[in-house]
Amino acid sequence: MTTSERRLAGFEERQLAELKEHIAARSTPVPVRRPRGRLFLAAAAVAAGVCAAVAIPAVFGGGGESAYAVTRDANGVVYAELRDSRDAAGLSDQLRRLGIPAIVDYVPEGKMCREPRGKHVEDIPRDLYHVPESIPGEKHGWRMRIDTRLFKPGQTFVWTIGKNNTGGTSTSTILMEGPVGPCELVDAPEPKEIHPPYRLATTKGRSLAGYRVDEKTVGEVVPEIEKRGLKVVYVIMALPPGNPGGYGELRVQKTPVGEDWTVWEAEEVIEGPKDTPTGVIRLLVTKEHHDRNPVYGGPRDAVIPEGS
Repeated sequence: MTTSERRLAGFEERQLAELKEHIAARSTPVPVRRPRGRLFLAAAAVAAGVCAAVAIPAVFGGGGESAYAVTRDANGVVYAELRDSRDAAGLSDQLRRLGIPAIVDYVPEGKMCREPRGKHVEDIPRDLYHVPESIPGEKHGWRMRIDTRLFKPGQTFVWTIGKNNTGGTSTSTILMEGPVGPCELVDAPEPKEIHPPYRLATTKGRSLAGYRVDEKTVGEVVPEIEKRGLKVVYVIMALPPGNPGGYGELRVQKTPVGEDWTVWEAEEVIEGPKDTPTGVIRLLVTKEHHDRNPVYGGPRDAVIPEGS
């Protein structure tokens, strides 16, 4: 395991805790941290753009409302939708018929696929696939964008969807190379109750309510924080190659960073059984400006409704 992987892997448990309530209700989005090479429990993400290109007619499964649908445009970009996770096998078969090296598995509540199923690819091509997202305008189902032109020989996209112990749905996506074993169901470990000592600061009732910090510079944001009588610490973010969404923390420091650094989100530090704000704000920052917000895998508005 490389140094970068070690830095990113430690945030999986914290991410699971932060997403638990959101996955159950799908109504209160929170920042998502994803370890390198795997995307876990992305309950909502960026609405994928629709290519202006000739598309193969969608193929549907099931009766009544379509359980799944696959659309492939003239450039080889595929959009796959799954409204009933129990019909994951149907979607998987359709993807294979179109020559797409992908496997979709359904995992019942309390179960998981036995690992390892295959070798994980660490150097994932930029834009090979985007984070699984909610289908726009619908309460149920998942949508994925996959650029089939970026697969290398012998690679397989493995998408697992299932029920979690909160009654909601969960999803993970992994790129593998070489043979991929079938999903052999085993008991999933009991989730640990972890309560991070911070939460989103920019929503209603929080320390920075009414003030958006995302994609502004440190020089723009810090004066507003200080005007509210709050202190600042800086979370230096570590992004996976290609910025597919998700991040780790290189370090947290009080020492100011450059005023031209980009702020992606702000969290308020809390303490005690009542989660009382301490007056300290964690600014999530990078030195470089990137093409998408790594906290949300794209625009914040696609995850958190305006005015929340």
